[in-house]
Amino acid sequence: MDPPTSGDASVLWPLAPRYDFSSSPMIVGSVDAADLESEIDSNFWRSARWCSDGSAILTNTEDRSLRIHTPSEARSGTFVTQTYEQPDAIHSTLWYPSASVSSPPTFCFMASIRDTPVRLIDASDGHTRATYPIVDHRERFIAPYSMAFNSTSSKLYCGYESAIEVFDIANPGHNTSERLKTAFTKRDKGGQKGIISALAFSSDYSGTFAAGSFSGSASLYSEDTGATPVAHFDGVHRGGVTQLAFHPLNPQMVFVASRRSQEIQVFDIRDLSEPNGTIRVWDIATSGSPEAIFDENLHDDAVGSVQFHPSQPLLLSCAGSRAYLDSDGSIADSSGEMSDDSSSDSAVSEDYWSMRVKSSESTKVIDATLKVWSLAPSTATSSQHEQTATQS
Repeated sequence: MDPPTSGDASVLWPLAPRYDFSSSPMIVGSVDAADLESEIDSNFWRSARWCSDGSAILTNTEDRSLRIHTPSEARSGTFVTQTYEQPDAIHSTLWYPSASVSSPPTFCFMASIRDTPVRLIDASDGHTRATYPIVDHRERFIAPYSMAFNSTSSKLYCGYESAIEVFDIANPGHNTSERLKTAFTKRDKGGQKGIISALAFSSDYSGTFAAGSFSGSASLYSEDTGATPVAHFDGVHRGGVTQLAFHPLNPQMVFVASRRSQEIQVFDIRDLSEPNGTIRVWDIATSGSPEAIFDENLHDDAVGSVQFHPSQPLLLSCAGSRAYLDSDGSIADSSGEMSDDSSSDSAVSEDYWSMRVKSSESTKVIDATLKVWSLAPSTATSSQHEQTATQS
């Protein structure tokens, strides 16, 4: 068999997209959560994620529904949307690593719904392909708050209260998982206490992964050592870790984001003191403290999720939050309400949910839009770039 040529490689691995951060992006698609069929009026987006090749978007909304959005072939800038309503609060979702519309066997995602087993769901029709139950000592189902596939996509790691459950994807069902206890008791001085709210694997196939908790801790683990931490991050903000990420090219760089924090810790900084809808981009290839190369106000409320398209110069973003109204109709300061509970962001109480369904007069959603932005260079910029490349 002949070795692949550069032409063959370009078919399998498309060229990395070029971005233009020198000007405001042009919107190429938008969906307002208020236009979706829902039993609540003040619906908004909680998260939005591209699948591996950008052929579909998985979203989670306030009305306890998961949706799959695929670009419409009939009308440019619009989406064909499939809605999968869930029986309870959605804790976490995760695309299968190689999910693609063009590959039906891999077009699926994981979903963690409160008081139910973790499910592998077919994205094309919403049917459950497999279940991965986590059961506590009182025979109750536990829904994890974070999920991550290992580097080989053979195992699923699920984070919950002071523990990480490890499933072999090929072996679903009861009594098939391994439980890594990050802390054994509340009085235990060691270990990682609290809900494991974020998980991320290194891209170097070393088996190293990071875990963060709502109690404000972050630690490094290895698949080889199990529940024994390799290292702890000192100085993590105590608001609770919401997201972890390894640098894709330099696995020694780990980014830690926390609630109510003004910083993405370790190697990067952001300002989230106010939900002003600003999206920033940094060039982390530069030495020292990098400055933002893109700084635009693209939403009118808190930005819940941002992600680049895997092969095109497109940016996916969504916004929305609960804004409580005072008696005079003005927006109240809700910073102290419910958010302090480590589980309140996803596990909304039944009484509160009933109130949301019956009446939405006490709340208001300022911006509930999901948007796809084009960051493609202008024709003039592209021509200048090509001229420079030719001369060099």
